Amino acid sequence: MTPEREANVPVTGVPQRVADDHVADRSSTTHSNIAWLVIAILSLVGLVVLTVAVASRVVFPFDQPLLALARAWDGWPLVWQAMSQSANIPLIVIGVGFVLWLLWTKRRREAVLVIVMLVAVTAGSEGVKQLVARPRPSGTGDGIPGVVYSFPSGHVLEVLTILGTIALRVWRTSRRLLLRRVVVILVLIELVLVAIARLALDEHYPTDLLGGALGGVVALGFYAWFTRPGGWADRPAAER
Repeated sequence: MTPEREANVPVTGVPQRVADDHVADRSSTTHSNIAWLVIAILSLVGLVVLTVAVASRVVFPFDQPLLALARAWDGWPLVWQAMSQSANIPLIVIGVGFVLWLLWTKRRREAVLVIVMLVAVTAGSEGVKQLVARPRPSGTGDGIPGVVYSFPSGHVLEVLTILGTIALRVWRTSRRLLLRRVVVILVLIELVLVAIARLALDEHYPTDLLGGALGGVVALGFYAWFTRPGGWADRPAAER
């Protein structure tokens, strides 16, 4: 082999593979970000359709059987009350703490995005409740002043929005895969337990939970899109 060919081996070999891998990673990330945007839009459409159906008093055949199943577990009222309350004040504290952390790490645009998102989902949830005016299964409010109607579930919506946003941010870091999986699993467990609690306490129909979940996915999808690499809220700083 001539010196010229020997000199060309490392230039045309390993660096080319590295470049190809980098292009593949960027392509995969782009597809993932587009997928989040598509999911957000489809979930928004689904939420609108479900809202119109509930407002039109459409009867969903799975509502009563699932509600009756959850009511059969109402022998643990303290457990379900604790799970339900975990999506109130503790969740607000977590949300505020997340915003403060973003500000402390100088991710100001992302902090603004999260604040706007939390205000939007809270106001939107209450606005839809008043618009649809669906009575709760128990026929009464859930004990929170001013919160009388049932659709959608604000508890499910806010758990998925706040904890889901944090889980998505953790997933995008370079932390160990096991840790990232544990965070996602814990969020899913909390979401499921809160949803069951709301049914067992006779505060929601299953379609209320579905509406809250769709709203949460909408928020998560747009958060993922706006915080994508190079997106409006992205800040290229080292993870801390």
